[in-house]
Amino acid sequence: MQMNTLGRSGLKVSKLCFGTLTMSPLQRDMAPEDGAKLLVHAYERGVRFLDTADLYGTYPHIRLALKDAPDYVISTKAYCYDRKTAQEALERAYRGIGRDYVDLFMLHEQESLYTLRGHEEALEYLAEQKRLGHIGAVGVSTHFVGCVKAAPRFPMIDVIHPLINLEGIGIQDGTRQDMEQAILAARSAGIGIFAMKPLGGGHLIASSRDALQYAVSSPLLDSVAVGMQSEQEIDANVAFFEGAQDAGAYLEPLRHRQRRIMVHDWCEGCGRCRDRCRQKAISIIDGRANIDQSRCVFCGYCARVCPQFCIKVV
Repeated sequence: MQMNTLGRSGLKVSKLCFGTLTMSPLQRDMAPEDGAKLLVHAYERGVRFLDTADLYGTYPHIRLALKDAPDYVISTKAYCYDRKTAQEALERAYRGIGRDYVDLFMLHEQESLYTLRGHEEALEYLAEQKRLGHIGAVGVSTHFVGCVKAAPRFPMIDVIHPLINLEGIGIQDGTRQDMEQAILAARSAGIGIFAMKPLGGGHLIASSRDALQYAVSSPLLDSVAVGMQSEQEIDANVAFFEGAQDAGAYLEPLRHRQRRIMVHDWCEGCGRCRDRCRQKAISIIDGRANIDQSRCVFCGYCARVCPQFCIKVV
């Protein structure tokens, strides 16, 4: 597996990053033991980088996996606004994964220069923890071109985790080309880049060969996070990222998978999911949540705020 340096962070990461959202309670809801087995399988295949979040609920899966896969570089992220919320989130990460060190800690879902300025106290706290040796690098995750453009203004930001894919699905304020230009400028400033949603949250599964080829071959991306829910998916993605001649044969059985978001009949139409959705894919019609599947990127974040537990990514 190709290993790259994640910009000025100095972190050495595999080109393929294991995205753990798909095993989380927001999506497949795997038992920690089952998720850990997948993480160990990927590790044995050469994957050395994984991505999680305070929101995902996958710290128990990772903690178990680290017993047999101790050299994973771990990236996590949280909704932090100030010193207090950043400190609390970092301590949850320590307890959750069973380490007193986090390789990469990011602010989750940042949007613009104004968002970053508003959360600068949290960034400064994380930079302080980096200086003290408790964090390896500080970063931000985003679906917005504006955030990528603004990030180089903040010297404490070492890494950006942007949404980018072949068709630009899910980018909130521009095109794929706009995001590429913003990433290029950030890389020129020394910032490391690892991408999310290379398959557009599942919309590009039918054209997964082209979508993954775009991500793998892009000189803009140090690593690419891919959600994987089975050993078959892991083997297919590893083969593709390693350039195996028969990689297409591995991918073929996966091309016919379809993802969707389901709303159960007991939805009360409270609107919390609609308000949470950054993709504007949810509306309330006749007192019930209605999903525009063409806009949804199947993150499952709406499920987290549903008081009736009636939304699920399947």
